[in-house]
Amino acid sequence: MGLLDLDKIIIKRTVIGIRCTSCGGNLLTTKRKSIAGRFIKGISLGAIKPAYYECENCKKRFVLL
Repeated sequence: MGLLDLDKIIIKRTVIGIRCTSCGGNLLTTKRKSIAGRFIKGISLGAIKPAYYECENCKKRFVLL
């Protein structure tokens, strides 16, 4: 029987219902922020909080307002 190391398991949160427009892959939340998202948040004085996503397959990044 094998041992399972729980410290090495990485769970990424996928967004259900939103697909990549290029390849149709799953979108994952990411911590990397785009310049456009920072600009929109600054102009709106924090009223709009953009969410950042990255495609699992093609690595294309998306900003959801």
